[in-house]
Amino acid sequence: MRKSSSIRKGFTVIEALVVALVLAIMMAVAMPLYLSAMADSQAKDCRSNMQTIANLEQEYKIKSSSHSYTTTLSNLSSLVPNLPICPSGGTYSITFGDGTKTANNGQVVPANGLIVNCSATGHGVFALNIDTN
Repeated sequence: MRKSSSIRKGFTVIEALVVALVLAIMMAVAMPLYLSAMADSQAKDCRSNMQTIANLEQEYKIKSSSHSYTTTLSNLSSLVPNLPICPSGGTYSITFGDGTKTANNGQVVPANGLIVNCSATGHGVFALNIDTN
């Protein structure tokens, strides 16, 4: 007598649904972590750009005949081919402290202290000679 066995290879619908459910749960856990890491990376890149702009201001002050800082970013373009841009689409501006503004580390920026600002949410400011990282 012959035994009739019908062994089929492949996945059942239930197995495929379980795999899809497991993948969906893994994505639900991983996506917020990924987005948080991306936002943190962009903020660090922006902070580096603000520090670069502050360093360019120092160089401009040394090379300028009037020996003063500038608040116009386009004046710095003679020092580098491309000025840094914010990875989140924010815009940079340069201001001077009046004795009441604070740096990212919470210290007060003295009067006439250089502050580089970014308009992107959460990117903050960089104060020359006060903020170190």
